[in-house]
Amino acid sequence: MTQTKDWIIGCAISILCAGTACMAAADPALEGTVRKAVSQQAQPWLSDPAVVAAVKAQNAKHAGIAQSKIDEMDNQWKAAAKAGGANPAFDAIAANAVSKQLKQVVDGSGGRIVEVLLMDDHGLNVGQTAGTSDFWQGDEPKWQKVFTGTADLYMTDPEKDDKSGAMLTEASVPVLDPAGKQKIGVAMIVLDTAKLGQ
Repeated sequence: MTQTKDWIIGCAISILCAGTACMAAADPALEGTVRKAVSQQAQPWLSDPAVVAAVKAQNAKHAGIAQSKIDEMDNQWKAAAKAGGANPAFDAIAANAVSKQLKQVVDGSGGRIVEVLLMDDHGLNVGQTAGTSDFWQGDEPKWQKVFTGTADLYMTDPEKDDKSGAMLTEASVPVLDPAGKQKIGVAMIVLDTAKLGQ
């Protein structure tokens, strides 16, 4: 009975997410504001040649990678993050050129953008502006709904940030190859909802 119930719930979620947007949030006004804030017109870096090249380069590097290897890299990252010690994989990504570019995007956003995480076609981190507890996002909705699903936007319900007190939402959008318009990765953009209208 439980399997049947889970299957029905899964089907319902699939139907709800079959359109162009899939949201944990149910506020249509917020969706419209977020959609405008993360559009390629508002965030031209989504199609910036350097960002596209970084994603494509990592896609090529990891072409044909086995899931066991992804799990191994992810487990090493998680262990380092949990221990709070050195994490060479994170340090390498945080210091790369695309991460530096994304940090400039965050710094120049007037507080509207709090964080950016750039992922490849496997859901592995390409560039990031803050720490993450894991290296592989391919098992999470922020990547799955956008890359393997049909949504062009996946966003979460706003949650209060413990440090700043701001209400933040995560909005994930596809990164497209401008040449063929096919999806090559996903960008998750964390937004301060109170500053979106500014």
